[in-house]
Amino acid sequence: EFGTDHWYQLDGYFNGGTAPWVASKQQTSKTTPQFTEDSSGKSDFPHDNDWYQRGRAVYTGLTRSDPDAIWAFQGFSFIDWSSQEQGQALKGFVDAAPPGKFVVMDMSYTGGGEWQKWNNASFFGAPFVWTALHNFGGTDGLKGDMFRLNQIPHSILSPISTVVGVGATPEGIDQNTAFYEFLFDSAFREHPTPNLHSYVADRSDKRYGLAKLANDANTHAIRNHLNTAWSLLLDSVYSNDFTTFDKTGISHLTHEALGEGLFEADRFTPKPIMCQVFEAWRHFILAVQLIESSSKPTIQAFRNNEPFIYDLINLGREVLAQISTPAALNFSDATERNMLNRFELEKTGGIYMSILLDVDSLVATDTAFLLGPWLESARELGKDMNACNSTFLPTSECQHFFEWNARTQLTTWNPTPANASAIPEGPIDYASKHWSGLILDYYVVRASILLQQSLRDEDVGQSLDHRALDERLAQHAFQWTTGTNSYSSNTIGDPFEASQAAYAKNKHWFAACQHVNTTSQ
Repeated sequence: EFGTDHWYQLDGYFNGGTAPWVASKQQTSKTTPQFTEDSSGKSDFPHDNDWYQRGRAVYTGLTRSDPDAIWAFQGFSFIDWSSQEQGQALKGFVDAAPPGKFVVMDMSYTGGGEWQKWNNASFFGAPFVWTALHNFGGTDGLKGDMFRLNQIPHSILSPISTVVGVGATPEGIDQNTAFYEFLFDSAFREHPTPNLHSYVADRSDKRYGLAKLANDANTHAIRNHLNTAWSLLLDSVYSNDFTTFDKTGISHLTHEALGEGLFEADRFTPKPIMCQVFEAWRHFILAVQLIESSSKPTIQAFRNNEPFIYDLINLGREVLAQISTPAALNFSDATERNMLNRFELEKTGGIYMSILLDVDSLVATDTAFLLGPWLESARELGKDMNACNSTFLPTSECQHFFEWNARTQLTTWNPTPANASAIPEGPIDYASKHWSGLILDYYVVRASILLQQSLRDEDVGQSLDHRALDERLAQHAFQWTTGTNSYSSNTIGDPFEASQAAYAKNKHWFAACQHVNTTSQ
């Protein structure tokens, strides 16, 4: 019922044994743990005795290996709990360990704080680390409410609070550097940052080395553009948590998988927040143009300033990813009509795939968005291993096995067999990435398959043949995930040229955005 019962009833290590990894590192202790005298469960919020007994069994197992063990509990196990019964179950675990020995990782999606449940119970007196989950699958996308982070943990520091630390619990931190830097720094701040706009401006100066440059008119103009850009981002994507998943059209095509996005219901008019993101990109582009026009070596050095290039490409990627969402919805609608229309299919499919190609070309200019290093690191892990058998592969060669796992994680998550009638159910595209190579050879090809099948069905006057489509998509998934073709670990193209080209081609989407204001202006 609660999803965790079997862990404590079936795992033999909790019933007298010691985990092998523990035994190999330290000598097993036979010290008996001392429990608190709250076993009756009598209090204003009594505990569930069954869960209390399970908790005792767990803590006994831990202290059998280490008398000083602290039971750190992943709070995501009860992230959806809210009832009195569920609160009593959790309190059973809290009471089962001595004070301070049961520590909760507060893993709310947005950093809002699970500690507030059950009338601000603060996990019934258990110490806890206040974290933000923020990201599933290590997906790309600018997001994260820094104004909320600014209150962690200060908003609950009081004599009755049991917060003992702050942190992050994502499934990947290779994105949103501004968010994570600010979150981890909160452990060292005595008070909330009084002015976040000043903070992001100072961070921009330090991140790009602007403070070291001569304060002439050109440098001042560049600095103004970048500070304005970050102020806009703070007031838009960094004032919102959105979702822990990537819901853009880069890796999703169906209504079920796509999110609402940052465009209005007409799928063409950008929402105010989207206008702010685009305007931030425009200021980065203006900074690029000033850098290109300068003859000063210190300004020209920005061409090799990796933090600046990463942010430039990442921001452009975000804008194009947001554009891909309404484009994907339009294409999906065209393929699902009872009476397919060739003109509509070719138009919407062409626009969608063109955006994907633009993203692939843009991100190919920065090493952070390349597929090659991911696959190379996977093959390196399998280099000195033998006999990696899998029924999905024709060989037991371990480098191929590890690469297959790396490719599958990015795409279908669950392996797709040869000759499958469909990609197996599961969190498909759960850990998708906006990476050059992956976009071109997997997402674009997948969209092309959908278009070809739709046009084929339109020719014979029928609606989309989903069975035939599923077979073709499964074949594509199998061939790509089991492939061994190499992808470059070197960038392709110039980031300044690619950014300006992508901006010029796609700025028409934002004609409705006029006079975007920022707090700093």
